Amino acid sequence: MIDVAVIGDGQLARGVASRLSTRADVHLRGPAPRELIPVVVGSGADVVVIATTTRLADVAGHIEDAVRAGSNVLVSAEECAYPWAVDADLAGRLDGLALQNGVTILGCGLNPGFVFDALVLTLLGAGGLPTYISVERTVDVSAFGPAVRARLGVGVPETEFAQGIGEGSILGHAGFPQSMAIVADALGVVIDTITTSIRPTVEAGLTVGFVQEYVALVAGDEWFRARFVGHLRPGTAGLSPHDVIEIVSDGAPLRCTVDPGIGSQAGSQALIANSIDRVVSAPPGWRTVAELEAAHPRTDNPSPPRTPIR
Repeated sequence: MIDVAVIGDGQLARGVASRLSTRADVHLRGPAPRELIPVVVGSGADVVVIATTTRLADVAGHIEDAVRAGSNVLVSAEECAYPWAVDADLAGRLDGLALQNGVTILGCGLNPGFVFDALVLTLLGAGGLPTYISVERTVDVSAFGPAVRARLGVGVPETEFAQGIGEGSILGHAGFPQSMAIVADALGVVIDTITTSIRPTVEAGLTVGFVQEYVALVAGDEWFRARFVGHLRPGTAGLSPHDVIEIVSDGAPLRCTVDPGIGSQAGSQALIANSIDRVVSAPPGWRTVAELEAAHPRTDNPSPPRTPIR
């Protein structure tokens, strides 16, 4: 039996808890609202799932409390997929604390955690070192709740979008530098710098979406381009949800299309729920998705004996 505590009162936390509640081998606590976080993070559960917000700084204290209580931690905050890109000292301290307590910390979701990193690395297994990677994701953002829409910058006046970007209250989608760093680290590649741009899609003075790009340079050349298109009504704008990965390496160019794209809400909930077992079995320390086995659903039945097929 795996004791799992889920923190958060949004769609993601509720969806993860709902998926885990169907497993007979999981004892579920939560989802717990924010006011109960201090109790839950210190509960000593096998795994504490933190599904609350985006930034490392906002969840670092909860991560530390859970680790000190002897819990593995699975956190959805985008910056936690590769925390060294945000605060190397803090990431190093929490990594050391996890090693000391014999537990694992993992930041993951659908993006970062799968489309822009784990799936890219899986495809690279069939080729050589890439000279160029491009990932494009088009998403219907209408199902996101008010808090997430506000962070994305959708549904606000155009002037407020620019102001929010400048103040840091509007981020667009977060986590692209983390995905790029995960891939680069796994391949032994050093990224020089990452540039970013974002522009709103506006109708009748209000933002209905945005186009966001990140470009990682290696040895002065474009190496990894990540493009995210979010829209409240993609069909009316001639858009269709999809995920496209293109890779150029020493072999033939590769293009992988997921059509329609992986659903943001259902996909994120599934990735986190399906990561419980791999976090429990992972080596101690703060790990990335490149270091763990692939996430996948599991039955409650023990593995059958391996027998030859006749």
